[in-house]
Amino acid sequence: MSNVVIIGGGHAGANIAFALRKDGFKGSIDIISNESFLPYHRPPLSKDFLKRNIEIEKLAFKSEDFYVDQDISVHLSTQVDSINKTSMKVKTKDSSFAFDYLVFATGASPRLFSMPNADAKNLFYLRQINDVLDIHKKLDSAKEIVLIGGGYIGLEVASAMIELGLKVTILESEDRILKRVTSPELSSFYDNFHQDKGVKILCNVEITQFIGDSSAITGVELESGERISTDIVLAGIGVVPNTDLAETMGLECDNGIKTDQFCRTSFPNILAAGDCTSSFNVLLNKSLRLESVPNALGQAKVVSSSIVGNDLFNSEIPWFWSDQYDLKLQMAGLSMGHDDSYILGDIESAEFLACYGKDGYLIAVDSVNQAKQFMLFKRALNNGYKLEMEQIKDKNFQPQSIFSSSN
Repeated sequence: MSNVVIIGGGHAGANIAFALRKDGFKGSIDIISNESFLPYHRPPLSKDFLKRNIEIEKLAFKSEDFYVDQDISVHLSTQVDSINKTSMKVKTKDSSFAFDYLVFATGASPRLFSMPNADAKNLFYLRQINDVLDIHKKLDSAKEIVLIGGGYIGLEVASAMIELGLKVTILESEDRILKRVTSPELSSFYDNFHQDKGVKILCNVEITQFIGDSSAITGVELESGERISTDIVLAGIGVVPNTDLAETMGLECDNGIKTDQFCRTSFPNILAAGDCTSSFNVLLNKSLRLESVPNALGQAKVVSSSIVGNDLFNSEIPWFWSDQYDLKLQMAGLSMGHDDSYILGDIESAEFLACYGKDGYLIAVDSVNQAKQFMLFKRALNNGYKLEMEQIKDKNFQPQSIFSSSN
């Protein structure tokens, strides 16, 4: 009977274990996690859990009893020291785990600042439960917060902090927020929406120093000379895939652990899933690394399938979501490299879709508060339908007609 060892207890790691049992796998399953909490939902960390609207117990995927009933062993607060692919053993400080299949679900770590005072106790990164618990200790006495980075995390935290009554400033090095993931039109919409809520957003800025000392940052100085006072600094300047262990054992890595469409690494009995991987996607015909819950969940099913001998492979369109205030942003496809765009709906009413085309056909869509229409576009993209941009631009076009007109 086979043994599966999963390194990482995030969305990918936990759901690989769940999928294996669902797929009928009877062997042993060990999840090794360096966190002290059972596997949990991470999206609420920057939203409801940050605002204390949800209890910590509610974050868990499953109860402790579930893991016992399913014979899934979860080893918390445990760090992997070494892996021997010849003897097929994973070693930790106190234990050794034999494996027939090894799965890397090691996720990613926040990109860190290296300038003076970056070790201050009020400079935070947001990736785990403990990060939020540390922020909570400062929130009660805080009046001002500086968020470094105008991506998903920065904007979600900004909306939470505004609701909690803090003065919020976002510092973005690019010329617009969300530049890496969306169009100028959508960036402008979110910039205006946040500023109307009271968020101060500064783009094209470079930080020259953190004012204060190692105990506390009291302000952030910009290259322009402007100084912004603050009680808390939260940095969301990207992440780095956790590939060190994989690299030490000779796995091929390039901005993530390289895998094929079956989530197999360069060693057939070693697989990888989630934020740590650069995996081949059959639908897009290329390898890419994605930082998203849907990607982690989809690849978890593929890993299980590869282990039990089924034929699933990576073939889903990438998609993402972000909740800010009463806005639900949903994104499907990759808009990078688009040569055409069109707004379907009314930006002013905060109910619209941004459609992105290349060579005359739709390649991606962003939706704000248009969930039903978004799902139609997402389904079409996932099924490989070639929707013409001219069709979408027709004043009589209705998303409900996509499938009837694409057969």
